[in-house]
Amino acid sequence: MAFQRLGDRMIVATLAGAAMALMTAAALSQAGRISTPVAAAIGVILVSGLAALGLIATCEAASRTSGVEAQVWRLFARGLASWTLGCLPYIAFLATGGDVRSPAAWSQIGFLLAYPFWYRALWLMRQPALHESRAQRIEGWAIELSVLATLFVIVVAVLWEPTLPAGQNIALQVPVVLDLLLIAALFNAVRRSAVTRQTAFIWFAYAFIALALTDGLVTYLLTRHASTAVVGASMLGFMVAMALIALAARRPIRVTEAQAVLGPSKTLLAAIGLGLCGPAATLAPTTLRPLIWVAAALLFWRLTALLRVHGQSDTDPLSGFLEQRAFSRHVAGVVQAASSGRPALLIAVDLDGFGKWNAQEGYGAGDALLADLATRLEGSHLSGGVWSRLGGDRFAWIGIGHDSESGRDLAQSVQAIAGANAGGLTARATYVVLPDDAENAANALAAAEEGLAAARTGQRQVVAFDRGRLDGVEYSAGYTASLAQRREVITELLTEPGTITTVFQPIVSLTDGQTLGFESLSRFRAEPQRSPDRWIAEAHAVGLGLEIEVECVRRAMALRDTIPGGAYLSVNMSPDAILAPEMETALGDQSLERLVIEITEHDAVSDYARLAARLADYRGRGARVAIDDAGAGHASMRHVTQLSPDYIKIDRSLIHDIHLDYAKRALVRSMVTLEKDLGAEVVAEGIESTEELRTLRELGVPLGQGYLLARPHREATPAPWSSALLDLAGAPSRGS
Repeated sequence: MAFQRLGDRMIVATLAGAAMALMTAAALSQAGRISTPVAAAIGVILVSGLAALGLIATCEAASRTSGVEAQVWRLFARGLASWTLGCLPYIAFLATGGDVRSPAAWSQIGFLLAYPFWYRALWLMRQPALHESRAQRIEGWAIELSVLATLFVIVVAVLWEPTLPAGQNIALQVPVVLDLLLIAALFNAVRRSAVTRQTAFIWFAYAFIALALTDGLVTYLLTRHASTAVVGASMLGFMVAMALIALAARRPIRVTEAQAVLGPSKTLLAAIGLGLCGPAATLAPTTLRPLIWVAAALLFWRLTALLRVHGQSDTDPLSGFLEQRAFSRHVAGVVQAASSGRPALLIAVDLDGFGKWNAQEGYGAGDALLADLATRLEGSHLSGGVWSRLGGDRFAWIGIGHDSESGRDLAQSVQAIAGANAGGLTARATYVVLPDDAENAANALAAAEEGLAAARTGQRQVVAFDRGRLDGVEYSAGYTASLAQRREVITELLTEPGTITTVFQPIVSLTDGQTLGFESLSRFRAEPQRSPDRWIAEAHAVGLGLEIEVECVRRAMALRDTIPGGAYLSVNMSPDAILAPEMETALGDQSLERLVIEITEHDAVSDYARLAARLADYRGRGARVAIDDAGAGHASMRHVTQLSPDYIKIDRSLIHDIHLDYAKRALVRSMVTLEKDLGAEVVAEGIESTEELRTLRELGVPLGQGYLLARPHREATPAPWSSALLDLAGAPSRGS
């Protein structure tokens, strides 16, 4: 879209144009050329226009991201939508004779409703401090609340106007209080995260500070009876805040732990709170002053204790690397930011017999050896990560954007550097891929420790953790044993009869009700009770994902002869499974006529040429190709453009309540058009209501499946639909 192409320049240009329009309206109001309500309405409409620009930007950001980041952008979009529509009640207030200097609470409702969405978004971005106890968390909250309370006292004391009723004073200061809470929530979200202009955080901070300053300035001007032109001009700050949120949406949210760790932030907060207690006690009513001085005494006590605890740096004095606790916090953030599509790599290395050598040669020689080793490790070609000294002779590095293929090469490089030490000691190294090998910091560090132990046990220079496989070394410890137990459960699923059963769901023509195909679905009978997608995800987590996919296809193919004549069988495969030699065995060497290979993966495919070539082989044997979950993400739609499918299956999220959602109908209509251009038939998944069925038929979707048409069954039984029943269930209602 045009917005995406123009980016930051369009946002800044729009802000400049709106600012000129606002200043013009303020000047005209001051000159008496337009009335004060008209000028106020123009200002509010302009601010809402900037909010609409931010809405477009955040919606685009939500569409290009996934997971928590996408949730954050959707919440920001909802808040901006509320702010965009907030001009309507305010204009209604002005149109009914409302006084600009004393806005009614209901006239502000659209603006105020944006805050809950933004608070929720910032809450989702909070990074847990995995090293904190409950008492430490309570301490942090208490310090934060103390600072917020003293700041609130100062703000209220400065802005309070004795000549106005108390209710009006409170109403005017509500936005300022909300802004303070928003800034506090932002601090909680980013205090352990990297904050640069390349990420959204710094732009959020600018936006919320602009909101707080503008609300405070507008409140001050209104309570001091400033001219309407000056008050109107001050609304430029709201425009700036909306534009800054739009600029934030152009940047990624990378919630990774960096140098700003929790301990020092507590110390800084306590110092700020102590400094604010003096002005707060001076400005506060006499009855509140004792409470403020008590808070000051408690903050002073905690500040001195925190200074003693954190008097030492998070940096190891010998190596200059992060010390163990700081590194653990950093690992926690990296694990949460890593994904299967963008993995992180943890490499650990240590020296054999360093303790004995150190005792013989002297501690000075040992320190010199380690300092030299740290210098050479830091000078290695590993970039974009953080080094740590985990204690004694053990070092570790973690960086994001590396996979298992490069992991062994990097680990071997680190082992070679460590092995060339001045003492001639043997070095061992291991590497852990995140989040595949571990889903939290504790498990990641445990995996590295167990990998090094396995390297010593097996007399290997480098051992890959590889979900506890440890390159075949016979070694088992806590985390490794846990993975082994989980893998054993999956192995039982694969080997025990009756644990995986195949059911079939009809795929129905929405024109005449005829069943044209059956999708094979797997059901798992094992403890704990889990949905099929969770069992498959668990299999992938322990390194048996390919095996379970192949087994599901093998069992479905064994029942292929039970499919009624003329109907096709659709089997689900990920791109990796399609490329695996084991899948060829599962499909057998017979003809693949009336077989549809349904590609299920949402992640991007690294080599479409190779995947297309393998699919061409299967197509040469009679198979056809379907793209599953189309419309659910960028990857599925790229599959459509790259693989020339025979069927496009629309994700159930687009079908649910499609009769109530214009955007969904427009998207499905475009897919039906795409069907004609590509020669691929469209299948709607998850049809569960007659209203959805009627809408899909009106849109011209030819095929469908879902609980309304037929539930999955152990036998491939055609759906009990006919053209008459379809007309009855899907007939348009009167007046539609």
